[in-house]
Amino acid sequence: MVRSFDVAVVGAGPAGSTAARVVAEKGFKTLVFDRRSTIGIPIQCGELIPIPSEAANLFPRSKIMPNAVHVPKKFITNKTTSIRLVSPNGAAFEFPFEANIVDRGAFDQYLAHRAEDAGAELLLSTKLVHRSNMNELFLKSRNSKSDASAKVVIGADGAHSEVAQSLGNHYTHREHDLSPSLQFVMENTDIDPSVVEMYFGGSIAPGGYSWIIPKGDGNVNVGFGMRRVLAKDETPLRTYLERFVYRNPHVAPMLKNARILSRIGAIIPVGGPLQRTWSSNVVLVGDAAGHVMASNGGGIPTALCGGTIAGDSVSDHIVAGTPLSQYEKTWKDEFGLELDTALRVLRIADMVMPSDSVTDICMRLAGVRFLEPLIRCRLPPLVDFASKTLVKVITQFM
Repeated sequence: MVRSFDVAVVGAGPAGSTAARVVAEKGFKTLVFDRRSTIGIPIQCGELIPIPSEAANLFPRSKIMPNAVHVPKKFITNKTTSIRLVSPNGAAFEFPFEANIVDRGAFDQYLAHRAEDAGAELLLSTKLVHRSNMNELFLKSRNSKSDASAKVVIGADGAHSEVAQSLGNHYTHREHDLSPSLQFVMENTDIDPSVVEMYFGGSIAPGGYSWIIPKGDGNVNVGFGMRRVLAKDETPLRTYLERFVYRNPHVAPMLKNARILSRIGAIIPVGGPLQRTWSSNVVLVGDAAGHVMASNGGGIPTALCGGTIAGDSVSDHIVAGTPLSQYEKTWKDEFGLELDTALRVLRIADMVMPSDSVTDICMRLAGVRFLEPLIRCRLPPLVDFASKTLVKVITQFM
């Protein structure tokens, strides 16, 4: 028997659970399902969420973002006050940036339970096998198969979204825009609990960066993201990360007594938003839509904000026939400019960061004045001209 719903949400991460809560609160029969057996596990990010005032600074046009990133105190494990960027040779550039470090597993479960409390039905250990053009959904759980249908499907199922693939190739991310990442959760470290550190260089993380994010009580998330298209060889991800943890002269002393608690891998889409994130009966949100800040890999704020927009837009579509294209217009108005700028920043970085020596020179010449806006998804004045000129000048001396 086919079970019918107004809305089916594929993926119960921050974007999916938020969207499911919004439509369920408005009285729509809602299904949300996730392939994982436990919401939020494994944790596939650094667990950093900017505080509301920082989110407002990052996305000054957004009216939704500051409220969307609010995190209840019980899920906050640490608060950081600055970001420190470190060049390959150890030059450090620090600027204020306030963030909450959260227990993502518990926070994600909270978001999913809010959707349930609003009336959504939650299914775990359930994956989408196939979606038809009419939103017939063929699902598979551990020991059974089932069918469902929905007026609208919300695809919140990550970078390799099954929902996006069901819409055709022009709705999916290009492979070279996907950044594999690996992270260790470590205890007993000697790090500054108030500072998030980001390390750059082609030998550290080609086409990306490595991070140290303090979780509190001496625990940290230590990880990196890269792009294979910019790597010079097929070095395994674990080798990159272990080299950073145990051999980097600036990092190893802080982690010499540390112990690895867990290892986590993920895929991060860093090619900017998809050209189209809606169809006649589907919207894509979160990583599935490319709602990630390409210059720093952050995607939780845009997932929470995008989930809210998706829920409102889908509700308006069902009630009043408002085209789902309104969803895309709204998220672009809210945070589209910043995502586009972040992608431009990444493309500029691509010109210089494969080389440690050039990365170091560029970071030293840029200084905090130019580096801080880049991390904040902004282009400093004349940055296009300055970056291209700088590359040409440095190249002459290599």
